[in-house]
Amino acid sequence: MQTKAPTLQRSILWIPKFDLSIHDAVAQTPEDRTLVELLVTEWRAKLAAGTPAERLIHDPLQINAEKEVEDGRHRLLASLRIDAIHSLPCEITDNSDPEALVCEKLLQRRHYSKSARAYSLRHMAARAAQTGREARAAMGGRARQNSAYPIESGKQEIGTLASLAAKSNLSTDLLEQAVKLEAFYMSKADKLLTDWLALNDAEGYAADWQQWQDANPTSEMPWTCWRSQKLAHHGFPDDAKSIHFIPRSWREIEEDKIFNGIAEIDGEDDDRRSYSLGSCLKAMGSYFHTAGQVRADVNPENPGLHYTLINKVNSFGKTMWAKWSDIDPAGRMEVIKGLTTSAATWPDDVRRALAVALSKAP
Repeated sequence: MQTKAPTLQRSILWIPKFDLSIHDAVAQTPEDRTLVELLVTEWRAKLAAGTPAERLIHDPLQINAEKEVEDGRHRLLASLRIDAIHSLPCEITDNSDPEALVCEKLLQRRHYSKSARAYSLRHMAARAAQTGREARAAMGGRARQNSAYPIESGKQEIGTLASLAAKSNLSTDLLEQAVKLEAFYMSKADKLLTDWLALNDAEGYAADWQQWQDANPTSEMPWTCWRSQKLAHHGFPDDAKSIHFIPRSWREIEEDKIFNGIAEIDGEDDDRRSYSLGSCLKAMGSYFHTAGQVRADVNPENPGLHYTLINKVNSFGKTMWAKWSDIDPAGRMEVIKGLTTSAATWPDDVRRALAVALSKAP
């Protein structure tokens, strides 16, 4: 007589979608906006055909005890855009390792190069490196004692970054490059756009940019698309000089290369070669530095021009007026006359910003 093997029943909980959040480790990796859009389109079509909302999602989301989604982020994001879906099927995982899960999911993205996977983990790697530095600092005298044993202390020197490297099957050097890229250059690229929007607030660009994002939530390169539309609206070509009207998003440009590669000049449209983090670091360095290149202030094609001007403005503000009280009245008048004459040649946006600042001065 044969007996059936007992079947394991998974405990599925239906949890209101607004009670769920995305685990921090998962949130640090790129969203697949295309996948979210496909899910939304598919589910809306099924709902229109009469499928009950509770039968749209077949695989439960993996969550922890704090209701943080560890696997199923895109299903959650898609459900937030469909009013008919109120709760999601979830399964609570015990003693899970979100970092390992994220690394596993990245490995499943076959089109990702090692550089793309390392860049996806840059925030996680930065936290791991910081934890390692704090642990080494806490070791104090033990760290100095271990320095007598280079092999063992070398392992400790990497700290938790080594653990992430092992889970992701990546080298610590590649993860460190990703951390450097985000900290040194991508943050500068973001600040460039933020500063530009603030300086051109009177033209309403900030509000227009926000409205465009709200209307195009799935755009892969939102700033680049919005910028092209604005340039066309004003009749400007999208060429090298257009950066002086609206800056480019170097983050979007470089991230597109990291995740999607570079199209081969002599190949088909889908022939693309991978783009390394080392190449990206060099490119971003050329955007924001002028070492070994023509000075930005004499090369209008250089996107780093504004950094040279910033340095000059800072130097001007700190040193030009430092001894102003020591100058005799006749000398002051000569300086003021020259300054007011030169102000007439300043760009319109500079003069407008200066007028606003002067009107707010005490």
